[in-house]
Amino acid sequence: MTKQEFYINVGYLANPARRTNIQVEMPNRRQVTFITEYANLTGNFPLPVDSTTAPYYVWAPGANKYGLETRAYFASNANIPQTLIDTLEPRGFQNRPGYDAYDRRISRKKNIFPLLEAGFVLGPIQNVNRIRGLVPANHTVDFNTGFAL
Repeated sequence: MTKQEFYINVGYLANPARRTNIQVEMPNRRQVTFITEYANLTGNFPLPVDSTTAPYYVWAPGANKYGLETRAYFASNANIPQTLIDTLEPRGFQNRPGYDAYDRRISRKKNIFPLLEAGFVLGPIQNVNRIRGLVPANHTVDFNTGFAL
């Protein structure tokens, strides 16, 4: 994906109509490294206080969980960029029970961490002005193009 395509996707996901909701889930032993990663990626944006529920769920010690799971849920429309479709879950549509407000899901750290660097944070409330403020000047048009889709 080119930087131009990335910032079109960022604009698309930053639009409040997408209701972008980023969540993480991890075993207890992974929490310390994630805290540092999140701080570095988000410029020290605070993590949610409660780590026993979404969007920041840390499993109790001894839980049978392997590693960090990252997810971004969002509501799409007919104008979703193809490069964003390419990052979706293999089944293409989100079908997790209890998440009926969202029809799409992106997983994998390699897809989610760049969004955190671009100004997105954990949870269902994304600050468009924070995200827009982190877009490099030479990609403002790309961001605006995605936002308008």
